[in-house]
Amino acid sequence: MRYILASLVCTVAMTASPLMAEPTIHKWVDSNGVTHFDAQPPANVKSEEVQPRVYGPATPVQAAQKPAETEAKVEDKPKETEAAKPQEVLTISAEQIAAQCKNAQQRLQQLEASPRLMTRTPDGQMQRIPEEERQKMMEEERARIKDYCQ
Repeated sequence: MRYILASLVCTVAMTASPLMAEPTIHKWVDSNGVTHFDAQPPANVKSEEVQPRVYGPATPVQAAQKPAETEAKVEDKPKETEAAKPQEVLTISAEQIAAQCKNAQQRLQQLEASPRLMTRTPDGQMQRIPEEERQKMMEEERARIKDYCQ
């Protein structure tokens, strides 16, 4: 019984802690030119405070209220184009941004170092990836680096 209660308390504390915290994210560049993101920058380095990129609903309550609000106003407003529609947003942490950056850099390095990439076909056979596909994959990783590392 004691373990169940302790587990329950820990679970509630862990799930509620992100809701109570509003982290400040700092960005700085070290002496080697590497960009870093963290909640606390080093004392002797100039940093700037950044807002996290937001990619989906901020809270479940806002996401649940949004459809009801738009249904009530459909007749009042002209139809919006695809580009003008508001997008749902998600918040990702500085650690996730840094991990995405590192992952994209590693994948690009692997793609550039390996001109003969192989993939497994649905029937289990190994097949070489064409150079055009490899170049496309490298461009995608460069775009990810631009999004997450800068």
